[in-house]
Amino acid sequence: MNLWNKKAKSYARYNPSLNEIQKATFAKLGSLQDKSVVDIGCGSGVWTLHLAQKAKSVLGIDSSSAMLEILQEDAKTHAISNVKTLNLDFENFYKNNNTNFDLAFLSMSPALQNEKDYKAFLNLASKKVYLGWASRRKSSFLDPIFERFNTHFKGFYESDLQSFLNAQNIPYEVEIFNETRVVKRDKESAIENALWHLSMNGVNANKQELESFVKDEVEELIEAKIKLLIIN
Repeated sequence: MNLWNKKAKSYARYNPSLNEIQKATFAKLGSLQDKSVVDIGCGSGVWTLHLAQKAKSVLGIDSSSAMLEILQEDAKTHAISNVKTLNLDFENFYKNNNTNFDLAFLSMSPALQNEKDYKAFLNLASKKVYLGWASRRKSSFLDPIFERFNTHFKGFYESDLQSFLNAQNIPYEVEIFNETRVVKRDKESAIENALWHLSMNGVNANKQELESFVKDEVEELIEAKIKLLIIN
């Protein structure tokens, strides 16, 4: 089973109100009027539907059919009609893509895995926007569990698009955002979330092994640094 399909039911959804990182990013981007956008690893549409309200058209690409169903449901709810989606991983998308977009967008997605992916992303559009982890995310709830199972948060990569840009001497603009938030989950949801993260790390665990970490409702403090790269 696609692990992102499993995560979809509890994943963040589109919120009509922009958060601070979204506000800062759109301020940097300027007008998207009459622009075509491709959103790589678009997920449930957290960014996609905001992009669609500012652009002429948006194509969302994601390997999770469940995430795309949520995106389309929220697009319908909010009467956003200029979004199309494709249920593909990034490699299968770009190998068959003949469209040149005005903007290629990617936010917090593991879609780019190697040099071929980086090059393909850069060739999709005249302007590229990449949001990713600038350092390993800290979680007051998950970090002790990761330590217990001898693993760690895997969303942060030492080598990523930024290191590729540096190696190729490709100029870009960068901004770092600090994010701190508290997430509250009931016991069952907290355990499911921990099991999902462990599965992403290739660790097979069961609910009983996590009981000692979850006594009741969990208040998880998350601290993260997120980087915005803009490549023209």
